[in-house]
Amino acid sequence: MISIFLLLKFLSNPIGDGFIQQIPKDLWMSASSDVSVMIRRPWSLITHMFAHIQFGHFLFNMVALYTMGQVFVSVQGFKKLTAVYIMGGLAGYFLFALSFNFLDVFKVKYGSYVLGASAAVMAITVAAATLRPKQILYLFGAVKLELMWLAAILVLLDLASVPSGVNSGGHIGHIGGAAFGYIYARQIQKGKDLGRWLNNFLDKIKSLFATRKMKVASNNARPKSDEVFNLEKKARQKKIDAILDKIGKSGYDSLSKDEKDFLFRNSQT
Repeated sequence: MISIFLLLKFLSNPIGDGFIQQIPKDLWMSASSDVSVMIRRPWSLITHMFAHIQFGHFLFNMVALYTMGQVFVSVQGFKKLTAVYIMGGLAGYFLFALSFNFLDVFKVKYGSYVLGASAAVMAITVAAATLRPKQILYLFGAVKLELMWLAAILVLLDLASVPSGVNSGGHIGHIGGAAFGYIYARQIQKGKDLGRWLNNFLDKIKSLFATRKMKVASNNARPKSDEVFNLEKKARQKKIDAILDKIGKSGYDSLSKDEKDFLFRNSQT
């Protein structure tokens, strides 16, 4: 996220006329409440939650993500953190888009735009607070506060800020993320993982790239000379003989895990 932030700062403040004239309206990474805009750039459904323009916004989200993420990971692990982040960001966007399309008080002629990780971070914060409500935090290193009260204060601040008209879309997005975080954590407590499908999908993507990487590495590998091949074969056979001798003297159970794995691999060739 740091590299994305620096890139966007460079593009938004270059020498001369600049690459981005209106921010975030014309920023290709921001998500819009206007369906016609989202059809033209569907990727922004995901990219908007990883991009920031303002340094204060970026810094606050990163500090919150690091702090709340550690609490969440200590309970559920890093893998589920990724799912909550993405799904929380999506929940925030959809509540924002629905509000600006169907509630007259928020309707605007050309749509509104959102950018930033706040909804995703709120999802993680509320999920962590639901799972570990009594977790003690020290705000600014001095103010002692239970996590459930911190989450409650943040949600109430967002609810109070919506009517002000100042970044109403952002605050609505925060509420959407918070709602998902609470629902997710409650389902986890019941033994149901709402993010399992996303984790499975990400695992498939990861394994696909890993398989391709292995194929490329295999294709680029230099062929072995007969001398090297014979030396490796001799060393491998020597190790196999030693393991078989050990089995003959002390039995199969005396082998270490590495020895068992080595014997199994070479029995398949």
